[in-house]
Amino acid sequence: MGLITWIKAVWNKLFRKEIEDRFQADVQLSSIMETAIARFYDITAGKPPWMDPDDDIESINFAGYIDDVTAGLVTLDLGIDISGSERADYLQKQADYVLSVIQDKVSEALGNCGIMFKPNGHNIDYIEPGSFAPTETDSNGNILGCVFQSQIKRGDYTYTRLEWHRFEDSTAEDGIPEKTYRVTNYAYKAKTGSYASTLQTNIGKPCELSEIREWAEIKPDIALLNIQMPLFAYFKNPAPNRIDRASPLGVPVWNNCLKELKDLDIAWSRKAGEIEDSKHITFLPQSAIRYAETQNIKLPRFVRGVEMGVGVNEDNTIHEHTSTLLTSDRISDINSILSMISTKCGFSQGFFQLDEKTGIVTATQVEADDQETIRTIKNIRDGLKNAMIQLLYGCNVMADLYSDTPPELWETLKDNMSFSFGDITYNYQEDMSNWWKYRLQGDVPPWMYYVKFEKMSEEEARAMIEEATPKEPKLFEEE
Repeated sequence: MGLITWIKAVWNKLFRKEIEDRFQADVQLSSIMETAIARFYDITAGKPPWMDPDDDIESINFAGYIDDVTAGLVTLDLGIDISGSERADYLQKQADYVLSVIQDKVSEALGNCGIMFKPNGHNIDYIEPGSFAPTETDSNGNILGCVFQSQIKRGDYTYTRLEWHRFEDSTAEDGIPEKTYRVTNYAYKAKTGSYASTLQTNIGKPCELSEIREWAEIKPDIALLNIQMPLFAYFKNPAPNRIDRASPLGVPVWNNCLKELKDLDIAWSRKAGEIEDSKHITFLPQSAIRYAETQNIKLPRFVRGVEMGVGVNEDNTIHEHTSTLLTSDRISDINSILSMISTKCGFSQGFFQLDEKTGIVTATQVEADDQETIRTIKNIRDGLKNAMIQLLYGCNVMADLYSDTPPELWETLKDNMSFSFGDITYNYQEDMSNWWKYRLQGDVPPWMYYVKFEKMSEEEARAMIEEATPKEPKLFEEE
């Protein structure tokens, strides 16, 4: 384990220890999941544990490619529309802020144990695994309490903020039990800048939130009533977590095919090695090489010299090195591995494949009968939609605290909220061809085709059609 990795591991333990000591809370993050989170980060960074430079095994980081392709399908043409009031406009602004980076964040979530979306009163914070620790869950595994860690380095100091969200039992003035939602913040300050100070035994000494301008407006402790759900939203791959069945955290979309990802890297490395070794080489006796050098004879670059009896015949004849390429066999093997990866990731068999002509691994177009792929994408989309609804709920509560927009009932806002996703089976060329057929058959007005596929406005399309339409001669034309 390298120095940076070790320091990060130590820091995570300090993070856990401070939560348990300061908040007296149970951290629902096992050592098994902590190890898995670090391993998942390494795999998506192209540094899987099976890399072996001594055995010429490199990584093509196909796990990262799976994350990006899946996220692209999940977020295809994702739209969130909220309208009808000033508060709705405020929430629309927050939704647009998230939508601008949603594909990247979904990719990160699907490549590890999920991601947290947390409103901060101005916009949205994105918190990845390792920087948040669940402290309470319900029977369905939904996270109800969580501590978030954030850091800011300024000058010679590293400032750390721990923010704890949870529900607490309380009693109203009339004696009726109720739930209070509390958010508590603590800040710490530690000297940094040297090796010795980095290996600290705690996360620093407590300090005021106001020491950091970004945290100056944050209240150390707030209590809120009538809160229906946590003021954060956790999004994860909906597949079951078989690493730690008791953990509320998710697993990557490719977690079931780690062996196949390893096999793919080995197969690709062997294929690349064969191509690298296929360089044409002609071996000559070393005496011939020395003669050419003394006579200033320039030999071709593919000529190599060897000593007698090594690589040349005893009669000193020339020996040609001809490499054996097993490209077709390698491609067949790679496609077999890719087919298994497709299946284990929840996609239709053969979704990922290596094009023999281009040598590029591609994801095939999703057809209407690819039920496995469609079902997988729909399940992930459902989880993302639920996370976005919970996030916008949190944004609405935060707006009551930090925004000057008039408050509005969440039920009213939710009723005026709509989500839309693109059709993953959509094919532009087929659609254009069908619409051209509709146009010729007279099923649709011609101008609609030009608006849809030629990017014209309705006025431009109508004017063009009218200009091109032959004029009927009048009964008595003027001379």
